[in-house]
Amino acid sequence: MRIDLDAWLRRRAYTLKELREHLAAGRVDEDVIGLLEAINSLPYAFSTSSCSGRIQLYEANEPGEKFELRTVSKWHTPISVDQLVTVMGSSRNLWLAVLPPILHICVCSLAAAEHLLKTLRDSGFKRAGIISISHDGITIETMGTERMEMPLRLDGKDIIRREAIPLIVERANSLLIRSKVRLSKLEEVLKDEVAGGMDNLCR
Repeated sequence: MRIDLDAWLRRRAYTLKELREHLAAGRVDEDVIGLLEAINSLPYAFSTSSCSGRIQLYEANEPGEKFELRTVSKWHTPISVDQLVTVMGSSRNLWLAVLPPILHICVCSLAAAEHLLKTLRDSGFKRAGIISISHDGITIETMGTERMEMPLRLDGKDIIRREAIPLIVERANSLLIRSKVRLSKLEEVLKDEVAGGMDNLCR
């Protein structure tokens, strides 16, 4: 499919306007703002959605239930044992998850997609690929590999010994920090590219 550059530019302008509004309202993860600025400084790309990775405590019968899941608490920074224990409450089924960063980026051409995919993979984001192609752009999804999901309580019974919780929190924090380092590396790579003034791949 041929990309309509004018349509891509209109979509880019509208999306970046929405991003500015979300930033003003405080609805963007603070630790991904620098990366979004780097992405949106590229002449051939813009960000459409993002999450910097998080630790999440949720109530559900099964992990990852879309409609029955209820978030108890979530954090985008490392947590303490007290923070976790305080919010565990009396939920009947309780799960702890570490969810990796995920980015959606729209580019203006196949050449731009190929270039960005190589940049992402070279920066440590091995899970990256094209998820849609339309007249107004090619959308790439990439995510980290730092993921953990485990039950803390099932059918009203704690299945994790309290003395094991510090080890679980330590591992969750380690994965979250690793994901933030990966984001920082990508941010620096893209900033270097912007500073280098590479040709616009939309041509």
